[in-house]
Amino acid sequence: MRVLPLLICVVAVGACDPVDHCRVNDTRCSGPVAQVCDSDTRWVEIMNCDEVAAQSGGAWTCQKLDDGSGHTCLPVEQDAGEEGGAQ
Repeated sequence: MRVLPLLICVVAVGACDPVDHCRVNDTRCSGPVAQVCDSDTRWVEIMNCDEVAAQSGGAWTCQKLDDGSGHTCLPVEQDAGEEGGAQ
């Protein structure tokens, strides 16, 4: 009978696990942050696009690469009609 309370506790804790597990080396954007899934199957920040913008100038945003190989910070392209855009 002592096993039942222990089993209930283990199941309850496991069901409430807030950790967002992922597949190793997958990438994603979380707001302005590019993340990669590490060997512990947890998301970690690899690049903050707001920090890239502060260092490089211009507007940067986290985007999926065109070839589908991952996510990274890329400069925001301005339309030709916007100030500073191509004429």
